[in-house]
Amino acid sequence: MVTALDQSLKADGIKAEVEIYPGVHHGFAFPQRPAYHKLSAERHWERVLALFQRNLR
Repeated sequence: MVTALDQSLKADGIKAEVEIYPGVHHGFAFPQRPAYHKLSAERHWERVLALFQRNLR
């Protein structure tokens, strides 16, 4: 499903990036969740904050 979303966004020319974090489960970015994965969460938040910085200034 995620791969199909990525392909659809690209086919429609939408500026987006789908990033897959292998070996982690939904909710991995939140320390309160059982699925929390520290290294993946740190990368995720770096990327989200950089996205906000680029687009919400």
